[in-house]
Amino acid sequence: MEEYGSILGGLGLLLLYLILLHRAVSIAKRCEKPFGALVSVGLGLMLVVQAMVNMAVAVNLVPVTGQPLPLVSMGGTSVWFTCLAIGIIISVSRSLDQPQEEKKDAKPRTAAV
Repeated sequence: MEEYGSILGGLGLLLLYLILLHRAVSIAKRCEKPFGALVSVGLGLMLVVQAMVNMAVAVNLVPVTGQPLPLVSMGGTSVWFTCLAIGIIISVSRSLDQPQEEKKDAKPRTAAV
């Protein structure tokens, strides 16, 4: 019975990473500027490929690389940079939610003298 839990848990985690990649690609498709699209796809792909490498090491498909599993493994800088990457993807998606009129009417902020 324990085997089913590890299989379902592993497949569930794999599905969650693929959903993250799908969301990053869908954000990139809605971007008007290529920079936001490239940032979104690049960071999403970076996180998912790192997860796939970690899973491949765990099942002895590839030699040990020392890659932590994003959002699961406990590590100092890994957690920071994973959260930073997800924050940048969210920032790109939030820039898509603003109406065009709001972007055009936004006044540049100037320092008070």
